[in-house]
Amino acid sequence: MTDLPAVELIHVAPTAVSFVDFQAIHQQQQRRRYPEQPTPKPETADSWKVKVQRWAAVVVSGLAGGLWFGPGYRVTWLVLVTLFTVLGLAHQWWEYRRAYRQDPVRQRPTSFVVEQAGVHVTQNGMQRFFSWAGFYSVQPVGNWLLLYTSPEHCYYLNLDLVQPPATAAQVLALLPTPGKSAD
Repeated sequence: MTDLPAVELIHVAPTAVSFVDFQAIHQQQQRRRYPEQPTPKPETADSWKVKVQRWAAVVVSGLAGGLWFGPGYRVTWLVLVTLFTVLGLAHQWWEYRRAYRQDPVRQRPTSFVVEQAGVHVTQNGMQRFFSWAGFYSVQPVGNWLLLYTSPEHCYYLNLDLVQPPATAAQVLALLPTPGKSAD
């Protein structure tokens, strides 16, 4: 890894988190939190074959039910599957929207000044300083840096808004590594 030139203060333009960004960030965190577990695969099974077999079983059972119970059953079955799929997706969207609206502060522009010792956060005309050791957790997620001050609250720093001549890589280089003192 190459050494990055040192910059005393790294300014980040005011950042406001949109609902779309909030949803994308938290979906990515959810995928990190619950990664797909690798399952042992029998030597004779191919995953695409299993998926095709399952899909075929669902289609055949729907058609068999339609033939057995008549054409009204097919329509009812299709409507129910579609309804439950749409309700599930709407519920997920609603929960993200509710979480986003619970904290109106995150919707206001927040500016950051990053330095070796920590981060200056300016929001609503008030400035606070957090040392790197003072953060509960610091998590890079995509082009965002989540600065958790507690398990329930974090600041969202958009790495795309780092002001030149500094770069996002320089901000990430300042992050404390686990097991290393932040002094």
